[in-house]
Amino acid sequence: MFKSILRVFAVLIALSGVVQTQAGEFVIGRYAGEFLELGAGARALAMGAAAVARPVPATAGYYNPSALAGLSRQHIEFMHASQFDNLFTYDYLSLARPMRNGSAGSLTLLYTRVGDIPLTKLADPSQPLSDENRVLVDKKTGDNELAVMASVGRATPSGWRVGATAKLLSKSVAEETAFGVGVDLGVGRTLAKDLDFGLAARNITTSILAWSTGRTEAILPSIAIGTAWGKALPAVNARVVLVADLEGHFESRGEAEQFEAGPLSANPHLGVEYIILETVALRGGYQGEYLTAGAGLNISSLSVNAAFQDHEDLGFTHRVSVGVAW
Repeated sequence: MFKSILRVFAVLIALSGVVQTQAGEFVIGRYAGEFLELGAGARALAMGAAAVARPVPATAGYYNPSALAGLSRQHIEFMHASQFDNLFTYDYLSLARPMRNGSAGSLTLLYTRVGDIPLTKLADPSQPLSDENRVLVDKKTGDNELAVMASVGRATPSGWRVGATAKLLSKSVAEETAFGVGVDLGVGRTLAKDLDFGLAARNITTSILAWSTGRTEAILPSIAIGTAWGKALPAVNARVVLVADLEGHFESRGEAEQFEAGPLSANPHLGVEYIILETVALRGGYQGEYLTAGAGLNISSLSVNAAFQDHEDLGFTHRVSVGVAW
């Protein structure tokens, strides 16, 4: 399944050129790629979505593909999320496994859906709006967003880990559809004992979405820098992990980000994990201006994680993910 994974990158880059050539109107889609920023895995969300330096293997293709380097076992993870008081659902599935020559790869599916969106029309479209000619619900539709990601990572002789992710994107709203491609790059390194560094450059070539209407939206690049530090606590048979990320965008995103300077904006992600007997994990974090929390249970090769986040305007979010390694 992974034998030809590197060929995917060449194919998607070629498709990118074809789509841009055929595009009509070309605009910067300020939130066109928002569904790509929802995070992956309940463990990461519980820790403020800080996972660039040390993601779990089955989420490395999403957060930082360089973290796939050195993978010795196969990992699979599935996550289901109910976002913002069930306004929409989010599902994530990824398989990561070792490859030849010291490399490792992953295949990832990311899918979001908003259902029962009403489409309205006037009772008599030939007449103007009035008390006698009111707006009625004509039918209901949905919004669907899908990303398929192929990732590869490996270690270099100099001690750095490098990786890349190719993305095939699809969206549909009512009767309109869009397709696009994108590429992420990542690097990582162990700086000292228990201290890791990671950097991920997402949509590095400017990802695009070409709509059936002739409009093409560009998803601008972003950069995330992170560190992760862990310390064993033998006296209490526990271990603590601290993580911190800073995610920056090359566009102004208003109140969606904590820091803004002209065309640049950034958001901090902080998290802590306390693991007891390598079995029970308690987690907390800070994402932007909101707190996150969660817990996990590891039994042999099985892991089950849950995460929670409250939002002042958009309500309660919870995620559950299940992972298996073999």
